[in-house]
Amino acid sequence: MSTTHPSTSPGGHGGRAIGATSGTAGKPHWALILGALLVLGALWGSAFPLIKVAAPAFGPVGTTHIRLAVAAVVLALLAAVRRGLWRGVPQRFGAFALLAALNVAIPLTLVATAIVGLNASMAAILNATTPMFTILVAAAWLGQRVTWSRTLGVAAGVFGVVILLSGAPLPSGTGTTLAAAASLAAALSYALGGTYARRAFPDTAPMTLALGQQVAATLLLIPVTVGATWAAAPTGPVTAAAITAVAVLGLGATAGGYLLYFWIIRHAGPVAASTVTLLVPVAGAGLGVSWLGEPLTPALLLGLLIISTGVVLLTFDKPRTTQTPAGSPATHAAASAIRHTASPKQS
Repeated sequence: MSTTHPSTSPGGHGGRAIGATSGTAGKPHWALILGALLVLGALWGSAFPLIKVAAPAFGPVGTTHIRLAVAAVVLALLAAVRRGLWRGVPQRFGAFALLAALNVAIPLTLVATAIVGLNASMAAILNATTPMFTILVAAAWLGQRVTWSRTLGVAAGVFGVVILLSGAPLPSGTGTTLAAAASLAAALSYALGGTYARRAFPDTAPMTLALGQQVAATLLLIPVTVGATWAAAPTGPVTAAAITAVAVLGLGATAGGYLLYFWIIRHAGPVAASTVTLLVPVAGAGLGVSWLGEPLTPALLLGLLIISTGVVLLTFDKPRTTQTPAGSPATHAAASAIRHTASPKQS
């Protein structure tokens, strides 16, 4: 996403985009970028087993709220040093609130709920279906052309989900089904949020986008957390492990993950950054098996392979967008920005 183009947001004026920054000197060595991608994949993949540890103590909503609050504080402190990051957030707080609901509050809460009912490994792999949903949302919302490559990618994703769930070593029943549905609904919410971000914030600097949505999501979840805690208080003990897990979620997987992801976008571009989508399910499943002792089944491995193949087909295919009618709300800026719809989502 560009950070130096003139603002074309509704009601915007010429000049530098909201929160935009100037270009950077020299591109870092490829080994540094590769290392950053591997670290980012590990950070976002670790979120799944960390949620598994923290959720029994704080609940799915509470775990999500605490990690977002920690990340919001970190990003707000950064914004205190770089005041330009706040530019445009108060004036468009309603738009940031909608983005926060679709892209942060709803999906992260659903993911935490799914992990409680499934396991970290399966939730990490199901979360990798986000690019499949994004293709469908972008086609319906922004008129993006769906190629054969992307059709095969979506089909592979569906087939991989079926394989994964059919061979899962989990008790069959309503609880497991609802947990799987929550994980897939989170992927759909990410797709809606990502598409909305590219349509509503085509020229907003990524760091401003991250700051605005984290602060808005933290505020939005206050009544939800109070209501959820009152309706069904978490039953697990608040242990040192649970406190450490939720702190690492906020500092590492959320705040640190965002900062590293935007650094990669700035220095290597969005396509390179989107390849982390392939690393997150591998890291999440690997940590779930090695750290939490979750079973490594043939269905888990086959589902991971098939879904990852679908992600590859989606990530490295860049079709042209279809022409939209004059006056269509799908502007040229949003349509061109959506080319990188396979960008990853942290969980």
